[in-house]
Amino acid sequence: MDHWHEYSTRYLGDANPNRKRHIHDLTNEKKSCALHAVEWAHNAVPFPTREAAYAAGYVPCVFCMPYEKGAS
Repeated sequence: MDHWHEYSTRYLGDANPNRKRHIHDLTNEKKSCALHAVEWAHNAVPFPTREAAYAAGYVPCVFCMPYEKGAS
């Protein structure tokens, strides 16, 4: 999908303090992920690995990472 920025990482987090912190897999992104809204609000946080995102308190997105433990 099209993004406002080119990301050199595979995983992108949503750092909006008013929502649950989700991590998204850019190689399996779905329209339901609505990452354009995350980028528009300047809440996009790139992560080199999903483990790094989990260590930072993020949980997997149910749309692009449905088989990961804890996806919501």
